[in-house]
Amino acid sequence: MKKIVVLVMVVFISSCKEKVDESKPNSETTQAKNLVGTWDNFQQYWLENTETDIHRVKTDDKHRHFSLDILEGENGHLKAEIREGRNGKNPIETIPLADNILEDDNFRLSGDTLYVKGMHHFENKEPYKFIRVRKFSGWIEMPLKQYPDSIYRKSNLEIHDQGGMADIDFEGKRYTAELTQLLFGQKLAIMKLAIYDMPLDSVEINSRSISYTWLNPEAKRSGINLRKVTSGWTLIEPGYINSDNTEFSKKEDD
Repeated sequence: MKKIVVLVMVVFISSCKEKVDESKPNSETTQAKNLVGTWDNFQQYWLENTETDIHRVKTDDKHRHFSLDILEGENGHLKAEIREGRNGKNPIETIPLADNILEDDNFRLSGDTLYVKGMHHFENKEPYKFIRVRKFSGWIEMPLKQYPDSIYRKSNLEIHDQGGMADIDFEGKRYTAELTQLLFGQKLAIMKLAIYDMPLDSVEINSRSISYTWLNPEAKRSGINLRKVTSGWTLIEPGYINSDNTEFSKKEDD
């Protein structure tokens, strides 16, 4: 009799374990959701095309400059909007992504870096190296020459840290602010904030900025003050505060 009771208990416990396991979310599906966001291979493109020898990676297998907006559709399935060029200005196509895309050897996620090869436009021998973008909100100020005590200010601008740019029209003169992560000397990871005295559409991979500053790539704030040009940028995240943010303005008023 005791043997029968023990056997029944073992079967019951085993069945409970199976039910708990079945209730867990599918790990592949959960991982795939981590792909949602914007990805850009600007750093890879810059390393292969910069004219500065100390930074350039010499290769015959050059990659195009792409960005990916990976979105979740109404049915829960993922899709990728492929764009080409700075700020993703040239749409290419939208492709569906399989639910088990991370099982594909040509599609690999490692932290905030996504490696893609062998599919659609990504036929290079070496994978495309996409980095998840971080979006920043910012402003830029310049003095008005004809009014010594006046300042021109453009606020609520938005760029990202993978070669994102903002166009500024100041008294008929066009400027561009750029934020990007780079590998200095192919080894030292930095984030650079640069100001160009030219329109956004004229800024190329080897354009020379009138000034720039750099800091560690994980930084949440970046700024530059040259007296004649001042600019500040803050990572957009829950509770972020900068001088364009209403929460910050309320604190100043109090």
